[in-house]
Amino acid sequence: MDDGFVAHVSRWRAALLVFGALVFVAGGVFVVQTKGLNDPRALVTGWLGALFFGACALVGARQLFRSGPVMEIDARGILWRRWSDERIPWSAIVRAEAMSLRRQRFLALWLQDPEQYRSTHLLGRVAGVNKSMGFGDIALSVSGTDRSFADLVAAIERYAPESHFEA
Repeated sequence: MDDGFVAHVSRWRAALLVFGALVFVAGGVFVVQTKGLNDPRALVTGWLGALFFGACALVGARQLFRSGPVMEIDARGILWRRWSDERIPWSAIVRAEAMSLRRQRFLALWLQDPEQYRSTHLLGRVAGVNKSMGFGDIALSVSGTDRSFADLVAAIERYAPESHFEA
């Protein structure tokens, strides 16, 4: 039986994210304690940094305890649980293209009817920004998983109808 492409959370990457975020939280608190009493900008910057990176640490910690696959690609289509819990069939995907922004690589998907496959998670809130920059309706990323971008591209090349994919 062909299980297709399956990606899980990379525990060590999630742990690294949590550790890095906590270092920045500590940095924000340090700024507040050392400069915040005399400089209102340092006070605001320190607290905003501590809050933002504290939220990042929570997201990373949540990933540490996530079980099951994050992404599945097979003959039926694509299931990306960071987007929604609904599989997107190949018939709903018009085009897939490998793209990058700075050093971050991702696979942009254009859907026949984007409203039919709306995100039920946080990623959906930034999808409009991605689309306005020409990155399709959904930008698939293997960031934070145990699979590589090359693995993702190979799976798309294997399962997507030939007319769908642009390397």
